[in-house]
Amino acid sequence: MKKRLSILLVLVMIFSLVLTGCGGNEPKKQDEVGDTGKDAGDNGEVISEGLQGILDKGKLVMGTSADYPPFEFHAMIDGKDQIVGLDLEIANHIAEELGVELEIKDMDFDNLLGGLTSGMLDIVIAGMNPDPDRLEEVNFTDIYYEANLSVLIRKTDKDNLKTLEDLEGKGIGVQIGTTQEKIAQEDIKDSKVKSLSKNPDIVMNLKTEKIDCAIMETPVAESFAKVNDDLMVVENLIIDNKSGGVAIAVQKGNDELTEKLNEILSDLVSKGLIDKWLIEADELSSQGL
Repeated sequence: MKKRLSILLVLVMIFSLVLTGCGGNEPKKQDEVGDTGKDAGDNGEVISEGLQGILDKGKLVMGTSADYPPFEFHAMIDGKDQIVGLDLEIANHIAEELGVELEIKDMDFDNLLGGLTSGMLDIVIAGMNPDPDRLEEVNFTDIYYEANLSVLIRKTDKDNLKTLEDLEGKGIGVQIGTTQEKIAQEDIKDSKVKSLSKNPDIVMNLKTEKIDCAIMETPVAESFAKVNDDLMVVENLIIDNKSGGVAIAVQKGNDELTEKLNEILSDLVSKGLIDKWLIEADELSSQGL
C-alpha cells in the first residue's frame, strides 16, 4: 500500500512540474499585473501608481528634499526633528482629502524624479519647476506658487554684485538638478558653477568665500538671508525662472491622479491657504535655520 502511495505521489509531482513548465512563461495580461495598485500601459508595462492604487493601499508616498525653506525644511517641533514647510502643509492636506496616510521620503533633489519614475514615490513636492526637460519625464500639476529667482551674496559684496552682468565670470552656487543650475550654466557668461546637493552647503560655501554668490528661488534666498546677518539678497535683481512657478510632479501618464491633485490645489489657492501657509512657514524657518 505504501509503495502504491509513493508511486502516486511521484506521478502527481511530475504532472505538477509539467503544468508549471507549460504555463510559467506565458505573459501576464494587463488585468493580471498583480496587486501593485498601479496602472498598466498598452503593452502591459506598469507605468504609474494610480489614484485607485493609492486609495487601496491607504498611503501616499511623497518625495521631497527638506533643505529648501520655506517650502520644506527640518525644524524641532515639541522636541522632535520634523520636516515642515509650505509643501508639507500641501501634502498633508492632499493625504487628508484622499483619506490616506502620508509617508515622506527625504532625498537629494537630483534623485527625486528617479524615485518617481521607478515607482518608489507617488508624488514629488519639492518646490520643483515644471521646465521642458522635466515635462518629458513626468506629469506636472498646475502651478501652485509663482516664484522667480534671486541672488544671495555676502553683504561685503553689495557694491560689486548688483546686476546679472556683474555675475559673469563669478563662482555661483546652485542646487544640483534645478532650473537655477541650468540658468547659471547657460545664461551667465563664463560662470564658474558649483553644483551641490543641499542648500545649507551652498550657503556655507558662500559664507566661507568658496563661491561669490548663490542663485535660489526668491523665498528660499530670503529665508537664508534672514538668519545670516552677513548675507543679503541683491535688491532689484530678479531672474525669470522660465517655468512660471512650482508644481507637483507625478509619474508620466498618471493623468487621473494629476487631475485629482489639480482639483485639490485649485481649492487651496481659492481659499488663500497657499499664501497663509507660506507666511507661517517663512516665520518658522526664520526661527529654526
